[in-house]
Amino acid sequence: MLNFEVGYTPTSLRLAIEKLGVTQAALARLLGVSERTLRQWLVEDLEAIGHRDMPLKQWRKVLALLATTNVV
Repeated sequence: MLNFEVGYTPTSLRLAIEKLGVTQAALARLLGVSERTLRQWLVEDLEAIGHRDMPLKQWRKVLALLATTNVV
């Protein structure tokens, strides 16, 4: 069982990428977003200009990917 924080956080997204064994570029393609958007979701400083919150719909897609690869 993974110890994800409740909901999306940049840390949880990094952990998900690691557990899925994919690159940021590959996950961006799977989610149908640009690499830039994915990188913005990974910015830890929530006050930074480059940070962007990940939509819940996209986070649920990540969780579904984790469930299908049996890492959750």
